[in-house]
Amino acid sequence: MATLYKSNGETIEVEPKDGKHFHLEELYHMLNCTLVERVWLLDGQQMLVDEEGKCTKHDINPKATRLLHKSRLIPWDFIVGDALVCSAEEFI
Repeated sequence: MATLYKSNGETIEVEPKDGKHFHLEELYHMLNCTLVERVWLLDGQQMLVDEEGKCTKHDINPKATRLLHKSRLIPWDFIVGDALVCSAEEFI
């Protein structure tokens, strides 16, 4: 089970369409983007975000940013747009 952190503050539990792995096409749709960036978190999970989010008109995502700060100890960076947090096995 993965968690989608929406930039509007909403948090949604989601599963891959095929029940096993998220595929790029569904991530493009889910994150409203055309280029996905993978950010590894210290607990072994990964955060998938819009690689070009900071160049778009998406809003800053406070929940995903807090998670990034907590999990990666990167106090200067921030997440823009929606973000998906999932296990390493759910997106290969």
